[in-house]
Amino acid sequence: MFGLSVAITTPFTKQGEIDFESFRQHINVLMHDGVNSVTFFGTTGEGPSISLDEKLHVLSYLYPKYYNQRHAILAIICSSSADAITEIKNYNNLGFNKFLIAPPYFFGEPSNRGLCEWFSEIFSTSFQFKNQFILYNIPQITGVTIENDLISELRQKFGNQLIYGIKDSSGDMARAESYLTNEGLMVAIGDERLIADSVSLGASGSICGLSNIFPKQILRMIHSNRKSAKLNALIDEILKNPVTPGVKAVLAIKTQNEKWLNVRPPLIEAPKEQINCLKDIMGISS
Repeated sequence: MFGLSVAITTPFTKQGEIDFESFRQHINVLMHDGVNSVTFFGTTGEGPSISLDEKLHVLSYLYPKYYNQRHAILAIICSSSADAITEIKNYNNLGFNKFLIAPPYFFGEPSNRGLCEWFSEIFSTSFQFKNQFILYNIPQITGVTIENDLISELRQKFGNQLIYGIKDSSGDMARAESYLTNEGLMVAIGDERLIADSVSLGASGSICGLSNIFPKQILRMIHSNRKSAKLNALIDEILKNPVTPGVKAVLAIKTQNEKWLNVRPPLIEAPKEQINCLKDIMGISS
């Protein structure tokens, strides 16, 4: 089973700089709590607002001095296939070979043929390592839905070892169920509200944002197939505004550390009204 990979949030200072030591301390807590891996620079990690140089600097600070690259997944969120290839090559140079790759965004709903050609430019590149890729379906952000036909075509063309799985963050149970019909495909769920039901149908685990705050509870959910009313209520509230500031607000509340509220433009901090609602759900007085 894939288990739980934390879609880790990126700590910033008030000035917008990445806080390396807070990053390390946060990962320490998560690994101690038993998560299987950490996924960097995705949606919760504000990856598109972080330069490649910054990403490489962070990873060089953390790995291999403190952690093993085997327990890390790196998100690739680019519209240029050339930029995606450059990122992967740089990550390979640091010893990383597991990636969560989103489709090209901005172009609306491109055809499966266009998407297949875009992914093929990346997957046919000769890299330093034998890489593994998890496709990233989050159409509400990218404007692109990854269809089962596309997955099947890419796996037939490049093999099941290269196209290892998919993360579904659509929030659509029917979409998750459709991915589960693709034989041998690892399916990880991004919407915490769907984890229990999806795992009971054959999903392999989760890559999700609330595991920054509740890793043990989500691990129990994966292994017991039991839903959490509190986590569902938190997600319902978080989705009323941009997701990442909401997740960071929950982490700031849980750790009593307002540093976690910091985000980079174009995002802004979660509004006080939402923070108070989140505290109420968590049973913490405002």
